[in-house]
Amino acid sequence: MSGMPIDSQFHTEFADSMARLESYNKHLYRPNSYLHKWWARRCGSTFRLILKTLVENPDQQDYYRPGGLAGKIILDPMMGGGTTLHEAIRLGANVIGADLDPIPVLQARATLTTLPPAKLESAFDSLWHALRAELAPLYQTACSTCGRPIELKFTLYGVRRACQCGPAILVDSFILRHESDNSTIRICPRCHAITRSDAPCGCSAGEARLPLVEKGSRKCATCQSPYLEESQTPYYARYEPLAVVGECAEHGLFFAAPSPADLARLKEADEARPSFPVAKFAVEVGPKSADLLRRKISSYPDLFSSRQLVYLQRAIALIPSFEPTVQLNLALLISTSLEFNSMLCGYKGGSIRRPGAI
Repeated sequence: MSGMPIDSQFHTEFADSMARLESYNKHLYRPNSYLHKWWARRCGSTFRLILKTLVENPDQQDYYRPGGLAGKIILDPMMGGGTTLHEAIRLGANVIGADLDPIPVLQARATLTTLPPAKLESAFDSLWHALRAELAPLYQTACSTCGRPIELKFTLYGVRRACQCGPAILVDSFILRHESDNSTIRICPRCHAITRSDAPCGCSAGEARLPLVEKGSRKCATCQSPYLEESQTPYYARYEPLAVVGECAEHGLFFAAPSPADLARLKEADEARPSFPVAKFAVEVGPKSADLLRRKISSYPDLFSSRQLVYLQRAIALIPSFEPTVQLNLALLISTSLEFNSMLCGYKGGSIRRPGAI
């Protein structure tokens, strides 16, 4: 190599166009380097272009040509999500990766260890069916039209807070879904009924429950005092279920207020809620945990509903039955699933473009 600076031959416009395509499609077709969430992940296409500048043979320098780095060793001392290692291996290089954080090391070990895809698929199917057999009763609901028993898709919650007027429930939005026929599924801020209309639901003052307030309202419109956390209550218990979402084979997707049966299942999950050693799962002071501590969250298990925590406990108990490398893949998969399965999730599924987005 001539020692020429990389930015003198880096195709910026092409890199940008490829990264835009990859950024959009990775949400649907994630590469195995996305087995676990990582904070500062860059696109594989960008790293491939960077690595192609190290290819000496002009016939192999084109982005779409395979190989070019056979016999080379690529070192990434802060490998993060491991994208550099994956792209370098695809081009034929040997790789060395390191990181201070144990998560990237575990992810690289899982995704770069050769395992037949059929073995991973079989292990996943086995784990999924075992979890479903044990936990499906906790995830039952009924179609709001015909009453047919079905498995629920998800539950929407609001968090209790209080101003000087008294307690209120904060929600992401009163609008739950914009339908393609221009109707709107929304929740009434007074009685919590779910309607398919932009008109008021017609409830009376006697039907009023704790008022619902959209989270953008940090202060009460009446007393002008801020809404404060129920800091003496465990975080998961500050939440109130407001809607269950299911999909009936005959009547399609529906939003419904929780029925007595739905609430009974949540109570059953609360009674089965596992306990974890407080010291082992305590939230420690650090740059990423400051917001949790500010909200008086002192234990990581408190970030999960009872149903979610029961799932985690059972998954952890089942994983040791698999061989070590398979265990690692399944454990990372379960861990990254928590990104969309905790009480910290927000609901952004009201728009037609992003139905059900979490």
